[in-house]
Amino acid sequence: MDPENKISIYIDHLNSRGWGVGDFAPPPPAQLKKVEVIGSLPGDELLVQVSRKRGKKWRADLFDVKRSSFLRVLPRCAHVPLCGGCTWQQMDYHAQLTEKEKRIQKAFAELIPTHQTECRPIIPCEEPWHYRNKMEFSFSQDRAGKRFLGLILAGSKGHVLPLKECHLVSSWFISLLNHVCFWWEQSGLSAYRMNDTGTLRTVTVREGKRTKDKLVMLTVSGNPAYAILKADLYRFVEAVKASVPKEEWPRLSIFLRIQQIHRKAATQFFEMHLFGPDHLLEKIYLSLDKSLELSFKISPTSFFQTNTFQAEKLYSEALNMIVFPKNHVLDLYAGTATLGMAMASRAKKVTAIELNPHACFDAESNKVLNQLHHLEILCGDVGKKLEELQARPDFILPDLIVIDPPRVGLDSKALAYLKVFQAEEILYISCNEKTQAINIQNICTMGYRLVCIQPVDLFPHTPHIENIALLKRDKT
Repeated sequence: MDPENKISIYIDHLNSRGWGVGDFAPPPPAQLKKVEVIGSLPGDELLVQVSRKRGKKWRADLFDVKRSSFLRVLPRCAHVPLCGGCTWQQMDYHAQLTEKEKRIQKAFAELIPTHQTECRPIIPCEEPWHYRNKMEFSFSQDRAGKRFLGLILAGSKGHVLPLKECHLVSSWFISLLNHVCFWWEQSGLSAYRMNDTGTLRTVTVREGKRTKDKLVMLTVSGNPAYAILKADLYRFVEAVKASVPKEEWPRLSIFLRIQQIHRKAATQFFEMHLFGPDHLLEKIYLSLDKSLELSFKISPTSFFQTNTFQAEKLYSEALNMIVFPKNHVLDLYAGTATLGMAMASRAKKVTAIELNPHACFDAESNKVLNQLHHLEILCGDVGKKLEELQARPDFILPDLIVIDPPRVGLDSKALAYLKVFQAEEILYISCNEKTQAINIQNICTMGYRLVCIQPVDLFPHTPHIENIALLKRDKT
């Protein structure tokens, strides 16, 4: 296939990354070739230019929409489809929800009829704009020294798109970005490169949607030859402060993180508190009647759901699936133990296990903040901690296990302990429906039945989705 030629193609489906895919018929005897086009939708007729091969598929750049899909709408952002932050902003929001429901149905197709599973309709995001409470922006430079600060270009390997606008976050994020760009221009510092040269890596921005607390963390190289100077740090702090009104400074936190790479050892991170409170405070309201209020101290690197208001719906739905009270709840891959804390108000004991020490530290603080004395936080690998927990003389078998693992799903040791503990119910929350379905297939061989699945749209304008699955031990 000649990469210089422009071709016409019809997009017939979306791939797992949310990109449109169509067939191109080259001259005989060549066979049909799959072509991926970022920013395209099923039903589009496009003029594209084939750029490169990716696996068994070809990638093409969109030149013109000859005939629009009925799913297509006018995107709000000027960066569509170049920016990797959004994939489906050009897609009608109701169509996005339909596509996500189809993905859940496809992932669980073998389980639903066997277990007569209740498949609830997806819970939409009431306000699908400005919903993100966190964003990580990357520094980059080309060979000519031109500076870029923004998000990664869609489909690229680390190329950065400088942002002029973003409709997934509040306007403060872009204001902050402009101030940091100006500071960078004045500083003379260089962007980090993969050969461990340069200084500036990323700037992470967080905002409390309920509290309006703000947090900014600059990540720099740990290579001593490119260490950031105290004067540059002082000017960085002043630039960040300039992005908000002076009366908001008491609720602004600024941090430095040094990322030190070792060839024969694990990467090390060192954090330094530069200004303001040592955490961001956020509140969430749970239960369908918003009757349960929880407060959270969030440190710069701790996990917290990026869509605060949809997280409230997610956790509220999860709570309302369960019949309480419970004697002992295990909260695995707990993060800052948000759901474990919600369960603690309705259970005699909750044990939360999390690997990230920063998240565990926050969880301990939040446990005290919310006066949840019967919640225990264990820091370490889930499999190892379950082994230690079972060996305790006072260990009580859990009647509910809550699982919210990384995208890769459950490890084999955690799966093995699910079989050992035989809890009455398992509540499995995941942002990767494929690994979730595979794990649940394994769990169902242990004597469980998939009772209900509830998708929730936490990430509008992207192909990502959060899904709740409830399993009950089959007593027949």
